[in-house]
Amino acid sequence: MPDLVARRAPPKDDKGPSGPLAIVLACPKCGAPFEADDTVVSVSCGHCASLLILSAPGRDEIYVADDVTRGAEDIRHTIISYRVNAERAEIIARHTHGEDEASQPPEFLIRMQLDSFEQRLRATVKVLDAHRIEAPYWHLTDKLVQAVLGREGDGPKIVRLRAWEVEHTVPGYDPLKADLRDVGLRLSQAHVRPLIAKDLAAKGPFLPWVPLTPHSYREIDKWKGRDLEPRIQAVTRQADHIYARRILVYRPYWLARVVVDGPPAWVLVDGSFEGIAGHPSDEEARSMLKEAILDPLRSTGESYRRVTIAASRCPDCGFESVFDRAAHVVVCTNCHLALEPRPEGVRVLPYSCARIGEVRLDGDYVPFWRYEFRVEMAGAAPVTCLEDYARALFPQVPPPGFAPRGPHLWVPAVRLLGTEFGDEAFQGLVQWIHSAKLEVEDGKIPLGGACTAWPATVSESDAREAAAFVPFALHGKASAARLNTMLVTRTVKNAKLVLARPRLVAVPFTRAADQALHPPGSPVRIAPLLLRGGPELEAQRATVHRAARAVEQKGGWPKISY
Repeated sequence: MPDLVARRAPPKDDKGPSGPLAIVLACPKCGAPFEADDTVVSVSCGHCASLLILSAPGRDEIYVADDVTRGAEDIRHTIISYRVNAERAEIIARHTHGEDEASQPPEFLIRMQLDSFEQRLRATVKVLDAHRIEAPYWHLTDKLVQAVLGREGDGPKIVRLRAWEVEHTVPGYDPLKADLRDVGLRLSQAHVRPLIAKDLAAKGPFLPWVPLTPHSYREIDKWKGRDLEPRIQAVTRQADHIYARRILVYRPYWLARVVVDGPPAWVLVDGSFEGIAGHPSDEEARSMLKEAILDPLRSTGESYRRVTIAASRCPDCGFESVFDRAAHVVVCTNCHLALEPRPEGVRVLPYSCARIGEVRLDGDYVPFWRYEFRVEMAGAAPVTCLEDYARALFPQVPPPGFAPRGPHLWVPAVRLLGTEFGDEAFQGLVQWIHSAKLEVEDGKIPLGGACTAWPATVSESDAREAAAFVPFALHGKASAARLNTMLVTRTVKNAKLVLARPRLVAVPFTRAADQALHPPGSPVRIAPLLLRGGPELEAQRATVHRAARAVEQKGGWPKISY
């Protein structure tokens, strides 16, 4: 099995950017810059090799986006460029007969007329006045997860778990006092830097930011009820947003009073995209300038991702440890203790080790978060073990192969959700581990062999959110055939799931000849790429925007090959 998930090309007309913001921070020791996003837990400085640990500042983070428009001459260039492009369209329209592309004028004729037009513009376009204003935006990210009971065509009922990245940008200013013509703006892939007190004079003035309101999340909430999987005809679904993050980003705009080919008029220039956003009236321009303030930080405390320096050696054995950027917990390769990077330094985290049969010294270990649980359903006593939960679902004879057991819920501690193959692996692992005959002992992975202990790239708090989908993901084909809307509503959607006593557990996996990992005795296969992560995998992650476009085009997503 090649260590690669087949790349999916997004629909051609989905030209919006997709991907996390690049937050540019600096090493506290040497000052070297580095980039991070919401998945980054720790970084090794590329200049001084210090281990840098990232943490939230305890308040809303405020950043400022990079700019490309920096003054009157750049504004003038943007206006001329827009007018020249508009003139090109006019020339082609004047000389083209109907829809006959062959009748379009030759490029050299278009270029001659445009050169003359541009020369006249350069002699007349003037920027009389220009004011830079920073506008705030809330950048909201999370993962939309849908567990759907439905059918593919005329086939039997199945349960399908899918997850999509959500990246949503909403104005952080009062829209009643300013209108920046920014409908549909997406900040994905932008570079942002911390807004600090010493930069206020160079960057300002700023429109004051306002807190998020329930209305700000309305567009995101709409995705929960959308059919984003075109191949499944849904009977019922459970959907929610998990892993929610938010930051405030200030973006530069320019309010400029210009003369083009008539009386002076205001133009609004987007300073990040080097484009014209609109033509505000005199009243709008004066209102925006009046609203601007000099200091939006509102306090002297840090308002950006904290970066602290920590020793990278294992605090127990002193061995030099390697921390993956997205790892919340790693296992020391020397003493096999679990190490957790924290703002105060690297600490030892107690964990457990599972075995199936004899103790294994060699092979792969994949981390899971394990919880004690209680399910509260209307008209029934609380359930604290999976055997009782199965009987609540199917009081008579359980479906073939549906035999969850034990007093725990398990959640993979690796970032599987977000690609089709990863979603399938997540669901397959959930079904396997809840019926596997695991022996779990508190303590580390046994020493004396050559093992690969994969890091936990899902935090305990994020795993707790993903656990809400475990009761639905338990169902394979046989049990899905006996589910209906009423049963799912009573035992999953309206049931209250309470989790307690989280514990990280390392579970042994088998590596096949083609390098795929799979649990012992299970057909579930996991490409190492899914566990390793990195840019190659991030490029495959599905987004709600692409999924919605695929549904509209009724082409769906191509099937993954691996």
